[in-house]
Amino acid sequence: MTSTTCGWCGRVANMSRLCDPVYQTKSEFEPETYAQAHRCDHCGNILIRYGMLEDETSEKWLPIAGAHKSFTDVPSEIASLAEEAHDCLSVDARRAAIVLARAVIEASAKDKGFSQGSLVKKIDDLHGAGLLREHIREAAHEVRLGGNDVAHGDIVGAPLEREEAEEVLTLMDEILAEVYQSPARVKRARDLRLKRQQSNVTP
Repeated sequence: MTSTTCGWCGRVANMSRLCDPVYQTKSEFEPETYAQAHRCDHCGNILIRYGMLEDETSEKWLPIAGAHKSFTDVPSEIASLAEEAHDCLSVDARRAAIVLARAVIEASAKDKGFSQGSLVKKIDDLHGAGLLREHIREAAHEVRLGGNDVAHGDIVGAPLEREEAEEVLTLMDEILAEVYQSPARVKRARDLRLKRQQSNVTP
């Protein structure tokens, strides 16, 4: 049995083997590597175990445990885009993660009724409607610009560092919190307070 923390559900679970390992050597001077598909017995999602044959400490799993995120209080279609962005980064697909982050911003604007014009206008419309504070509006534009650079090929020849992709996704998360999650938390707190006050009222 092979157990590890699942990168999808976050549980420590047995990973059932789906196939035999695939071995590969790029050259006679490089160590032989292996990769093998497994299925988490708890959530049923597929993970990849990989590493170097001569180094047991090199073994890793994809997606990385803790990298998968969920977004409560965010519409499911938009949440799935954001989750996929984090999943992409967990396997070091940095460009894909940034493009998806940009898509999250545009989808959020459309969900709030701002579907006309460029993404620049949509972001500014969100701010004008009071849905984004000024610094979060700037964060949304940073995500937009990062996505544009990837989509337009402006990063060719310039390496996209993981730190930059992580920062873009952090900004994306803050935008979702601003537009959806924080207002939902405030509403829940208000509803609980009103319910408590009503229960204290003597009939």
